[in-house]
Amino acid sequence: MGHQEKMYGIVVVRPGDDRRLFGRVRRSSKGDVYAVWAEDESSRNLARGSNPHASYHANGRLHSKTYDQAAIVKKLQFPDQRFRGNQPIEATNADRAASPTLPPLTGHFDDVFELRLDLITGKTNQSIAVDVVEPGLEPVRVTGKDRVLAEKVFQDEAPWIVVSLVETPAAF
Repeated sequence: MGHQEKMYGIVVVRPGDDRRLFGRVRRSSKGDVYAVWAEDESSRNLARGSNPHASYHANGRLHSKTYDQAAIVKKLQFPDQRFRGNQPIEATNADRAASPTLPPLTGHFDDVFELRLDLITGKTNQSIAVDVVEPGLEPVRVTGKDRVLAEKVFQDEAPWIVVSLVETPAAF
């Protein structure tokens, strides 16, 4: 069964309506789900080209990758209409949202998760997470006491894709 190709933006909104790309989430026509973090545009980083992302493939293979090296490879259920439960795909430190070298927002997105910069404290207990969930369910939270500061659920088709700004308890 085919899927609709969808591209969602994770956008940091700074003072003065300055919009920066933090990441993209893509559902391919094959059913793959990708969480791709924007690379900072500093000359030091662009020369290296790390391309940090996670892929949850239609065949159930989930992995994180950077510098073309796969890590944390898992074989899971297929992310299709029969998907049940919830599955974290990737999370990253939210403090990167304050980086002055994030790229400006360009390109076309089917929908966006807008994240106000004033929600980012700079503390290491905040993360931006991408999950897939069975319709009607919530993502897995790290401690069960995590505080969701902002969240967007993309419900175009099952499984749903959830992008969250989450803060874990400082004592965790």
